[in-house]
Amino acid sequence: MEQEWSGRITALEERVSSNIRRIGALEQSQETLRRLATAVEVLATKQETVAESVARLGEKMDALERRPGKRWDGLVDKVLLILAGAFVTFLLTRGGTL
Repeated sequence: MEQEWSGRITALEERVSSNIRRIGALEQSQETLRRLATAVEVLATKQETVAESVARLGEKMDALERRPGKRWDGLVDKVLLILAGAFVTFLLTRGGTL
């Protein structure tokens, strides 16, 4: 009977030792997963910041691209006004001589 108990105790000690190793491995895995989750959270935050910066840069680029177009439109408007004024002046001066 004593040998049977000794065998059982030895088996239990081996199982306890194995379980302690497995629990240690699980704790390490859990810590690794926690660090990974934290890193992903930080990356997501940084990605949002980058996305906002890119959106602002896109808006600025659009404004810069529109600026020459606005200048050109303004120039065309002024040229058309000058031509219209010249035409009206021509008509008035020519009409006065008829």
